[in-house]
Parts: sequence; structure tokens; C-alpha cells
Amino acid sequence: MLLVMKMYQTLDLIALVDKLRLNNKTETEWLEFKSNYLSVENIAKDISALSNGATLLGRPFAYLIFGIDDSTHDVIGTAYNYRKEKKGNEELEPWLKRVIDPDIDFKFYEFDYSDFKKILLLEIPAAYKIPTRFSGETYIRIGSSTKNIKGYPERERDLWKTFNNFHYESQISKIQILHFSYLKNKLESVQKEFNQSALHKLRLLTSEDKFNNLALLVSDENPYIVKFAYYKNSKLDFRVKKEFSGSWLKILDDVLEQVKLYNDVSARLLPGEFQRTEVLSYPEPSLREMIINAFMHLDIDAPSNIKIEFFPDRVDIGSPGSLYKTTLEAALSGRQSFRNPNLVYLFSQLGYIENYATGFEKTNLAYAPYKQKPEYIPFDHFFLVKLPNINYYLFDVNDNENITGNQNNNGIELTEQEQIIVDYIKQYGSIRRIVVEDILEVKNTRSKEILSSLLKKQIIKVVGSGPTTKYIPK
Repeated sequence: MLLVMKMYQTLDLIALVDKLRLNNKTETEWLEFKSNYLSVENIAKDISALSNGATLLGRPFAYLIFGIDDSTHDVIGTAYNYRKEKKGNEELEPWLKRVIDPDIDFKFYEFDYSDFKKILLLEIPAAYKIPTRFSGETYIRIGSSTKNIKGYPERERDLWKTFNNFHYESQISKIQILHFSYLKNKLESVQKEFNQSALHKLRLLTSEDKFNNLALLVSDENPYIVKFAYYKNSKLDFRVKKEFSGSWLKILDDVLEQVKLYNDVSARLLPGEFQRTEVLSYPEPSLREMIINAFMHLDIDAPSNIKIEFFPDRVDIGSPGSLYKTTLEAALSGRQSFRNPNLVYLFSQLGYIENYATGFEKTNLAYAPYKQKPEYIPFDHFFLVKLPNINYYLFDVNDNENITGNQNNNGIELTEQEQIIVDYIKQYGSIRRIVVEDILEVKNTRSKEILSSLLKKQIIKVVGSGPTTKYIPK
């Protein structure tokens, strides 16, 4: 099982702050900037208001950030120290946990944006099923001000309408006998308990305490699958064809492990360089980012599946459901739009994402050194990402002149299976034993025999050891 821990690095937090301050010209119902001080009562009111505002706008999180000028959005830093703040004899954070209802698991993050400029970021989950309240009162944002919702009955109606107008993920599941063995293991891997409270916090239950469609998705009974294919040529002849099933979390972990097998490393002489450089076919973290993006933003109710297809020159990652209430230009600029806000929230809690909407940006940066660029294609009911195989385009036939044709320079004949492996290595520069099993559809023992034969014929050699072992041209 692939274990993922939620770890916020300083660079990720800086990237989030820059996204929020540069992409939002004014403060919104889910975003507020403060230069320095805010009373503890006002912090509590803002948590309520911003949490409710995030729900109104279909966002999984809201943010209160200290150290940003609220008019220019320049980073000015803050001297505010929330750890020293108290209400009576009670420290700020436990006091907030006590007076904010329900428990929405907000978090403080304190970090240095640059030398002498400290930032304090408060991440606030959106209200779920009922408004987020401070001491029994519900607050909302009106413009840049925090107000009691009692003075704005139309906004109160809008908020309750939003709770009742669920996304498909929040509607009651037709299947109510569900099991969560994989989710339980996943929670334990990040030191969280699996119980009724966890089901509520992960937003898997409706207000009637029935399982919703998100619960069905992450349960062991999940009916949705992901299709995986590996083609040996442009004629779409299969080398590998698989379907992944089980909990959505298990499928994601299995797919991420599977695609790692086909992200080969080759030593290439890059343009303008004099030494060979190890190059991944799909530069990190592009493959992972685009797969997770597909898993988060799919149209769950669509009558099709996520498809991940490896071609010699690229990988296609297709997801049912086109862009949701946004444009491609806006999405590529980092503006967030959420078809499944609760699924995004769950992925964030389990450490798969940082909720920064930087997937496209990270992917584009990964391909920045290369001529070939990713393609993002929105269709009416489908979204397709095409990631170029860098090694396919950097391939130099002289790199593998010793393994061309049906025999090597010494005239040693190769079996049909051996030739398939040689052709693969010619194309991608290296191969792992488990990939041999996949593309030849053989068992562990036979794959070892084939590789051993190629080693004896001095066609290939071994590099690495243990899980990192791979075979490259000799």
C-alpha cells in the first residue's frame, strides 16, 4: 500500500500565498488578508464567516492570512504571534476549538516568506451540512466586512439552499451497506482513528447519517473502475491492458505505483551539455499531478471511466467531465473550480494534495527545459491531458547501436520474447523485471529466465539493487 503523509513544506505555503494574493484582486467571502493584529473574538467571527463563505462559493477551504497588505496585497510580514494570545487564562487555539461549532478542524501555519517577513496562514474548511458558528451565532462576509447573518436573511437562505443543493458526491448513496477496510488502513497510516467521528469529519455521511456517494466512492464496494493500457506501437497493439477496482483510494495508490513502472530513466546527452544526464520519460511531478487531478475532478455520475494510456511517444490521461464552471485559461492560471469539493477535502486530509491548484503549473514547470509541452484538451464531457515522453524525442539511435535488429553485433540470435524486451529497452532506455512480466504476460520465474538469458548474451546489464533494479543496454 502506498502511504502518503500530509506535509506542508515552506515552499508550498509560499506558493499558496502567492496564488491567493495575486489571483484575487480583492478579498472575497472565503479569503481575508490582515497586516498584523486581530482580536481573538474577531478571529473566531472570521472563521465562522469565511467557512460559510467557502460553502456558498463551492470551495473546500477558506483562508485568513496575516502579513499581507489588504489593499495592495504586498507581502509585508506580521509580528502577530497566535501562540501568545489568550482569552482569559485559555490559549487561543483551544479556545477557538471550544467556541467554534461544529469542529471543522481549522489549522494554523506559521512560516518565513522571506528574510524578516513572517506569514501566519489559517486554513479553514468550508461549512458542511450546517453553518459554522461562533458561540452559537452564524457569521458571513459582506464585501470585506464580517457580519452576523441575522441582518442578511437572503444570505442565510442562500447558505441553507447550498447545504440542501448537494453536489452528486453528497447525495445519498443507493448502497448503504458499505465497508471501509482500505480507508481504515489509510487513516491509520496518517495516525488518524477510523470511527463514526472520522466518517463525519471526512464528509461521508449526510445530515440523516446515511452514506453519501463520496462514501460509496471510497468504500470497498466502489463500483467505478480505472482503465490502464500500454501500447507497443501506434497501431494500438496492447502490451498491457488492466482495470483497477476497489476503493477509490486503493485504485489511486495502485495506479500511481503502476505508472512508476513505466516512467523509465535514460542517460541522455541533452542539448548544450557535455555529460550525459539521467532523464525521466515523464518529468516529476507531472505524471502524478495529472493523475491525481483526474481522480479529483472527474464527473462521478458520468457513464465512462478514467483512462490512462501509454503510447510510445506520450501518455494520455482522460477523465469524464469537462472543466467545471471555468475556462482552460483560468484553470491554467491557477484559479480553482471544484466539481467535487468534498473529495478534494478528503484528498487533502489524507495527504494526497495540498489544495493549492498548482497541478498544471507544476506540470508545465517540469516540461519547461524541453521542446515538447503538455497538451490540455477540454471536450464537452471529457478532459484529456497529453504528456510527451521526453526520452522518445531525445532518443539517439547511436545510444543503442549494439541492440538493433534481430541479432546483436556478435550475431547472437534472440528469441521472440527477448526481442520484445530489447525493443522496449531501445525505445525507453531501461526496463524493470515487473515490466517484463506485464508486457510479456509471464510469471516471475519466466521473466527472470528471459533477463538472465539476455545478461548471458551480454545484450543488457544490471544497474541498481532491490526495488530500484533495472536493466539497460550493455
